[in-house]
Amino acid sequence: MTTYKEIFGKTIKVLSSDPANEAEGQVWYNSTSGTFKTSLASGAWSSISPLNTARADLVGAGSTSAGLASFGTPASGVTAATEEYNGSGFSTGGTGNTARRALGGTGTQTAGLAIGGYVSGPSAVANVEEYNGTSWSEQNDIPTALWKVGALGVQTAAVSMGGKVVTPENEVNSSYEYDGTNWTAGGNLGTGRYGATGGGTQTAGLAAGGFIVPNTLSTSVELYDGTSWTSTTALNTARNGGANQLGGTLQTSVLVYGATSPDSGKTESWDGTSWTEVGDMAQNTSRFAGASASNSAGFAAGGGPTSPAAQSYAEEYNFTANTVTAAAFSSGGTMNTARRYLSGFGLRTAGVAVAGYDTANSAATEEYNGSSWTSTGNLGTARYSLGACGVETAGLAFGGNPGSNKTESEEYNGSSWSEGNNLNTGRSELGGAGTQTAGLAFGGGTPSVSAATEEYDGSSWSNSPNSMNTARRGEVGGAGIQTAALAFGGGYPGPSLGGNTEEYNGTSWTVGGTLNIARASPAGSSNGTQTAAFSCGGSSTTTIANVESYDGTSWSTRPSLATAKKIAAGFATASDVVVAGGTGPGSNTATTEQFNEETTAVNVKTLTTS
Repeated sequence: MTTYKEIFGKTIKVLSSDPANEAEGQVWYNSTSGTFKTSLASGAWSSISPLNTARADLVGAGSTSAGLASFGTPASGVTAATEEYNGSGFSTGGTGNTARRALGGTGTQTAGLAIGGYVSGPSAVANVEEYNGTSWSEQNDIPTALWKVGALGVQTAAVSMGGKVVTPENEVNSSYEYDGTNWTAGGNLGTGRYGATGGGTQTAGLAAGGFIVPNTLSTSVELYDGTSWTSTTALNTARNGGANQLGGTLQTSVLVYGATSPDSGKTESWDGTSWTEVGDMAQNTSRFAGASASNSAGFAAGGGPTSPAAQSYAEEYNFTANTVTAAAFSSGGTMNTARRYLSGFGLRTAGVAVAGYDTANSAATEEYNGSSWTSTGNLGTARYSLGACGVETAGLAFGGNPGSNKTESEEYNGSSWSEGNNLNTGRSELGGAGTQTAGLAFGGGTPSVSAATEEYDGSSWSNSPNSMNTARRGEVGGAGIQTAALAFGGGYPGPSLGGNTEEYNGTSWTVGGTLNIARASPAGSSNGTQTAAFSCGGSSTTTIANVESYDGTSWSTRPSLATAKKIAAGFATASDVVVAGGTGPGSNTATTEQFNEETTAVNVKTLTTS
């Protein structure tokens, strides 16, 4: 008889507890429970960081580690905006030349292709654009102006299939091949359709589902050999892709999901022979940007369920032996005093929120242990819109309001505050970074908008010889240490908001990556390091819940706060940032939210004889 070792190449392990990681199908004996167990792979969707701009009828390309979500329609009109996905969040990419929606797309993040689409009019366009990872460039038009066209392949060897013409409104069965320069006619589809999901390559492609005029959903699937299309096993669920969905780069490994009517999250996996129903999407949706490299991973971003008409929501599919728990903010302990314009410093399990404004200027100090808040010694001078930095047992608070911009600087020892030497320039709404013995104050209002920088050595403040490149106030965001600091956001002179980021090396400031959403009043003061920082909430055109993270080069989205808020306290590292207090729509809040990174755990099943 063949043994388990001969089949799998390993012996059965004896373990006292289930392992954190194990290969799919591996069997072990849990000596504590007295049972045989194994790890099983399964497919599941989980929410991911949202798009920066809510929109529907957009187009996707690439993969779950390097994707594109481009064009589409926001609340009104059409857009040419592009966002790039890095596996964690979305960041702003190059803007296309022709704004449009419901177009076809394929390729990769650094070699993408956009085909046709719909502009106001009503009118379909024949425009084709290529993306090089930075910018879009116009290319030769597709022979027929189409929208809701399906697409597959790569930028230099692509296929468009089907689509819809405006006058008379009708689906087409034509397909066209692209060689990176020119379009030529390919074989006709057996079933004309629009909104099909494409997968595979120019010589081994697949078209799945779609609409037939007026609004008949199709289960039809056809395979392309580079010359002609032939029918194959139909989908289990009739559906259309809305805007094009790239289902995979292999004809024998394709994922098709969502986009039925009414909206659905049903997902199907193709292995080259048959379609298998796998885990449903977390949210029923259609008209989204979808992309996958195979039937084991994919993402969906944006889209337009019945209400609202456009969304920023995104989720990701993974077929794995691990159970994935998505990154998210969760509720923490409630502060003792609801207030806004406060600052914070320290760690998630040893943090401090100080000062602010409730019904009057506040001197209150509270410490956070990761689950609850405790009131401690008050500041010597009640104030709001101050800067802060340090750790729970060695903190620093400086500047602030009211009445006149404060020069006061105070040191915290874990229980009480003592007076330190003053700032050289009184200011409020400033940013802070560093430690009690190596602190940094930058920007703010004096009352005029300031670019000044001051350094603290544990005894006194000195002016840095180099000011920031851009003067700013409006609760400037800060992170890092005195010799590697980060300043972001804030309000510039006049009504404009700051998306600008600057990095400090201990001597001078240089311009860094730009926030995707410009904002004043993100949670302050110190949220991470120069190469791993968070910008949480704030004020854009309205109070926002948007969260972005900085990797030392660029900002990308992370999961949003549960509640939109501004002028809150923010502290701890980028992987476990805490946002406390502040003001949401209409009133001060005492709520706390804390970030939890994505986690994975082995999908364990106990083996039985049944």
